[in-house]
Amino acid sequence: MRKPGRPEAAFSLRPTLLTVDLDAVVGNARLLAARAQGRPLLAVVKANAYGMGALPVARALTEAGLAPWLGVALVEEAIQLRRHEISAPILLLGPAGLEQVPAILEHGITPALYSLGFLKALQADAQSRGVRAEAHLKVDSGMGRLGFRPEELPALLAALASCPNVVITGLFSNLASADDPEAQQNRWQLDRFLQILDQLRGAGIDPQWVDLANSSAILAHPATHLSLCRPGLSLYGMRPSSALPDIGLRPAVAFRTVLAQIKRMPAGAPVGYGATYLCREGQRIGILPVGYADGLPRCLQGEGYALANGARCPIVGRVSMDLTAVDLDPAGDLSEGTEVTLWGQEGAESLGPWDWARWAKTIPYEIMTGIGCRVARRYRFRGQAWTEEPLPA
Repeated sequence: MRKPGRPEAAFSLRPTLLTVDLDAVVGNARLLAARAQGRPLLAVVKANAYGMGALPVARALTEAGLAPWLGVALVEEAIQLRRHEISAPILLLGPAGLEQVPAILEHGITPALYSLGFLKALQADAQSRGVRAEAHLKVDSGMGRLGFRPEELPALLAALASCPNVVITGLFSNLASADDPEAQQNRWQLDRFLQILDQLRGAGIDPQWVDLANSSAILAHPATHLSLCRPGLSLYGMRPSSALPDIGLRPAVAFRTVLAQIKRMPAGAPVGYGATYLCREGQRIGILPVGYADGLPRCLQGEGYALANGARCPIVGRVSMDLTAVDLDPAGDLSEGTEVTLWGQEGAESLGPWDWARWAKTIPYEIMTGIGCRVARRYRFRGQAWTEEPLPA
């Protein structure tokens, strides 16, 4: 596997690091493929693989033969993969501007066909090049977002009949409530989706790749395992909901920093902007070189924890852009430079994106994609390690 970053031994960046275990990602993909009854996977690497690094994740999964397809949201994301020699088929899951159609064809990207205007632009550019443009039809099976609604299919089929250079090779949609195994909407959307598929086949369009199952549906809704399945969050060892079956996914991400300073405070001493926290007599406060510019939510004041010496240490005072304070009293004796875990395991305790999400009253997707470009990513794969620096050199 090509490693564009610097060797582990040469590492000299700030000690706030996100570590991605690519062996765990690959192992999770194997578990998901088995759960998907052997269906091929479309690995979702949009938003820089949920902040974990699209290129390393895509390389690991494709080299392991576990991702015949990759999924991105933006044309720019697909082009980045192509420019770094990722040759696997790439599905553009989101909309593209009409002016981006030439780039889609030049880089061999499979677009989502979601509107008649986009179909017209795709046909015109493909015809001018004398090529066939393959596309996956995006339908709205009941989520109310991007794609053709069922009542719009007759107009679409008529338009496709006059667009000989556009070939529909796939069909996909999104489940709105897949993370709730009991939601009736899942069955309703599946039935609607299969009706759309039957309507297409009746018109002579028989897509090879039929895709409805996201991470949640792979885990809990076997009827949605059609000809392709689309995992995202689950690749990193997390279930989108605790209500979903546990198949033994392994956490693949750790986030750590160090104690930059330890302060013993007098009674009533304030910590942070606004003096919202007042110390106990002799309380030890640890200053961490990480803040909301790195992705640690500002709202975790008084809600969140970090792990030091295997103990949960509460976040105290307001989270700053670059610094966060924690109460070190639960952790025993520590020294400056000691490693502190934001996500990961220390002894019997563990923290992860789901913990931050609960404390911040959001979802782990938002937490993971919020990890800033100032945080270097360290990768481990097949006994090797390297670090990539998101900030430009």
